[in-house]
Amino acid sequence: MQKIWTRSYVCNAGINFLIYAVYFMMMLWTVSYSVSRWDVSISMAGLASGLFMAGALSTRGPVNKILGRMSRRTMLIVSTGLFFLLSIPYLAPKGIYLFMLLRFLHGVAFGAATTAVSTVAAALTPVKHMNRVTKYYTMGVAAASAAGPFLALRFIDEQQMANGSGAAIGMALAALVLSLFVHVPRTTVLRRAETNEKPRNREEKFFVRRALALAVLAFLGGLCYSVVITFLGEYAMESGLSASGGVYFFYCFAFATFLCRPLAGYLLERCGRDMAVYPALLLITASMIGLSISSANWMLLISGFFFGAGYRTLITTCHTLSLRCAFAGRAGSLRSAYFVLLDLGIGFGPFILGSLVPEYGFDMVYLVAAAIAFFAIYFYYIELGRMGRFSEERWEEEQYAGKV
Repeated sequence: MQKIWTRSYVCNAGINFLIYAVYFMMMLWTVSYSVSRWDVSISMAGLASGLFMAGALSTRGPVNKILGRMSRRTMLIVSTGLFFLLSIPYLAPKGIYLFMLLRFLHGVAFGAATTAVSTVAAALTPVKHMNRVTKYYTMGVAAASAAGPFLALRFIDEQQMANGSGAAIGMALAALVLSLFVHVPRTTVLRRAETNEKPRNREEKFFVRRALALAVLAFLGGLCYSVVITFLGEYAMESGLSASGGVYFFYCFAFATFLCRPLAGYLLERCGRDMAVYPALLLITASMIGLSISSANWMLLISGFFFGAGYRTLITTCHTLSLRCAFAGRAGSLRSAYFVLLDLGIGFGPFILGSLVPEYGFDMVYLVAAAIAFFAIYFYYIELGRMGRFSEERWEEEQYAGKV
């Protein structure tokens, strides 16, 4: 019987946690650091933060091609090594524009490393345990989403900006060391890319449209997420709230993520997609409104729980449904479209919505994010919700009938 909890698997899971912890920490840290060091606008600082995701987005295609020519272990070591090396220049950046370039290149390394980690995880996991292992890795990302912002907000509150770059270097070095202990079985599975295929019939075009609609929902969710992960530290300081309120916001966010992931699956399978998507979008809307009017730490806590529950349910549900649509269409290209739009929302949301801060303040940014989430309800109804709820059995029946 093949084991799951091998040394390689534990080390790979540790790498995943550390890399995501650096990502979450630096998204918050970058904005405050840019403003305090170079006195740039919030929009420019948001762009510096978001360029990280733009860099990660640029690696999705090239890394998959490289993995076809390079062993998974080598790719893991090279990518984590690059991620570590690009963490060092954070100690003494020479200007905002060079800092932006550094953020983009660090994002490239992040995208390569996370792709390598997920590929290694798939190679190390028995097929029958794949769903369980995916949940473990999701839980690791959720834990990182609390640990990273916790460190960032502590450094921001204590005006110890240099410690942020030091923590990033330390975690990146630990990820590189762990990669040396990962051993991956050799495989010879290579598949031709599916991205050049075109929908062959009317039913496939139908499912492609539905999958792209789900990707747009992920993009809108990513916009809302971006203003939380990027601006919450600055917003808490400007509003006179303590850093501990921001820290506990992310604790509640992580707790809700752990709690609601299985609940999202249950609602989707037993009650239908409407019972998962509509409450998720309403929770995100309520969370953004709550942030815009927060005057005490307890309001941040409630908003954090609502946002964690809503965002995780939305992303999990949309991803699951897009994969189901992909079975009837083009799996590779539709999966890529989903993550591309999600990353675009997270990457460019801080720049787009951050431009409102100088004129209207952070309150308006979160109100606009609430309006985006509310618009997503209407968009979902027009594109998918009018078709009604469906259980697992009804999905299968209508999928083959072309009636979804």
